Amino acid sequence: MTVTSRRLLLDVLVAVIAIAAVVLTLLALDHVRARPADGEVSPPPSFSQPASPSPSPSPTETTAGAASYDRSQERFLAASAGTLWRGVAGQCGVAEPLLERSADGGKSWTDATPRYLGIGQLVALDPFADGQAEIVALTGTDCEAQTLRTFTQGQFWESNPEVHAASRYVDPTDTSRIVSSGATVAASCSDPRSLRASGTTLATVCGGVAHVLDAEDEWMPLPPANVAAVNFDGDDVLVAHLAEQCTGITISRFASEDAAAPQSEKCVEAAEPSTPTALAVAGTDLVVWSGAETATVTP
Repeated sequence: MTVTSRRLLLDVLVAVIAIAAVVLTLLALDHVRARPADGEVSPPPSFSQPASPSPSPSPTETTAGAASYDRSQERFLAASAGTLWRGVAGQCGVAEPLLERSADGGKSWTDATPRYLGIGQLVALDPFADGQAEIVALTGTDCEAQTLRTFTQGQFWESNPEVHAASRYVDPTDTSRIVSSGATVAASCSDPRSLRASGTTLATVCGGVAHVLDAEDEWMPLPPANVAAVNFDGDDVLVAHLAEQCTGITISRFASEDAAAPQSEKCVEAAEPSTPTALAVAGTDLVVWSGAETATVTP
């Protein structure tokens, strides 16, 4: 075979191989297109960061009125010989105070506010003999503190400087101080409420907790939280407060010799714990003024 013949044969073989390669490639591509759909490769998933959930609001502790209301709305309540007296503090030069009297257990009330004396703010209210009452009030253009007594069921009032010298009330010029029989006592907080006295013993509410001033002039807290008002029944301390088992206000009695736990508890369903509250003792009964109602309960 000549050189020319060999070269021609080699060219033919190369052409055949090239054609075979093209055919095989086309067959392979056709095989790929014919693969079932469930064998297809899914595109990579896309992720989005979920929005962070809004934080749930922290539960708000329900505090009884004594810790949450404006001081001009502070309430006072007293009972004497079948007569009830109640008052709203007001604020000297800003909001008028109100003093009322009831002779039928709180069913009806008569306005007994001594406006003619220029009363601007009620600071304290206490029962007096034979159904009468005495108040500490800020009077006149200078808002001077005076103690006034009535001997006429609230028709007329008169100032009594001697009684005023022995009165106990929160100092209206500095509420972190308590005036007690002419002396000044540091309160257990800067904004005490519901100040009551029995002999030389004082009780008040600070930050929703009842405090009693002991013989060593130290303020002793009592156990209940969310306290609305306090008062004395003899040597015992009465504490009006919120409690889980009562939808109104619970009144707990603490004996002076053992203040670690209440001696008894009474639920007053008609009371409204979110409003200013006052507590009084009427003989063997307890009187609670809360919301629009004045409720009398037997312990």
